[in-house]
Amino acid sequence: MTALRKIVSYGLGIVLLYSFFSCASTVKSTDLASEYYNLGNAYYKLGNYTRAILFFQKAMTLDESLYKAGFNLSLALINDGRPGEAEEAVGKLLAMDPDNQSLLEVLAFAYHGQDKDEDAVAVYQQILDVSPEQVNARYNLAVLLWKLENADDALDEFVLVLEYSPDDLDTLFNLGQLLLEQEQAEEAVETLEQYLQLEPSDEEAYMYLGKGYRRLERYDKALAAYTNAITYDEKKAEAWFYSAQILLSKIEDPKRGLTALSQALDYGFKDKDAILALLELPELLDKIKVEALLQKKGLLEQ
Repeated sequence: MTALRKIVSYGLGIVLLYSFFSCASTVKSTDLASEYYNLGNAYYKLGNYTRAILFFQKAMTLDESLYKAGFNLSLALINDGRPGEAEEAVGKLLAMDPDNQSLLEVLAFAYHGQDKDEDAVAVYQQILDVSPEQVNARYNLAVLLWKLENADDALDEFVLVLEYSPDDLDTLFNLGQLLLEQEQAEEAVETLEQYLQLEPSDEEAYMYLGKGYRRLERYDKALAAYTNAITYDEKKAEAWFYSAQILLSKIEDPKRGLTALSQALDYGFKDKDAILALLELPELLDKIKVEALLQKKGLLEQ
């Protein structure tokens, strides 16, 4: 899944938060099954999911009732890129405990890993029918609805997340983006400003904020947003370019505008559509100098 920093390709924006069960609290430490279980946990924490899976499976071979190993096995399989096997593993646990909310969340994530997003949505909705306060499940539901191009319902779910958790950073960031996509610029900039109050060094959020202010024709605010993006990432070519566009056509500061355009090109800006759109602006200042600069950088034919 995309993202959205937190969401990239429409999948990385989904969160799965679980903590490990304590090591062998209900079985004797000398029991071989619990030793395998503990080894599985140790490898999981190291990010070695293949080894973790091996030891969880060994634990369950010795003690099929070791619920904790089955649960963690499902998580390890998901993290190891084997969601189909995770679905099977968690399905066995759900057969014994069909209403377990944590197991249902794992099942939904396993469905998502196999691109069965409509099935995952159904599971998240099942969870929320019982536990509407489950912020992670609701956030994941919103992300999947967005991916499935159900933007209106995704917006509603993001808003509900914020009712339960007003400072949820992922939700604020993604909601700001989605509002921009839906041409709700006023609401988008308000949401992104709220996000940046909590996360003031996120240059990507400043880029979206700048885009929102440009749509609202509040060019001073847009320029300030791009300036902030550059503060946190000096080589942010897009921020330099859109700063140049504003300075060369809206705020009328051609000297700064040409400097910003030069910086954008030096840092690798090559979006020809955006460059042509800049040249077509009727209010563009110093068009001859702009064209000369673009020709010098090889982005415009002589």
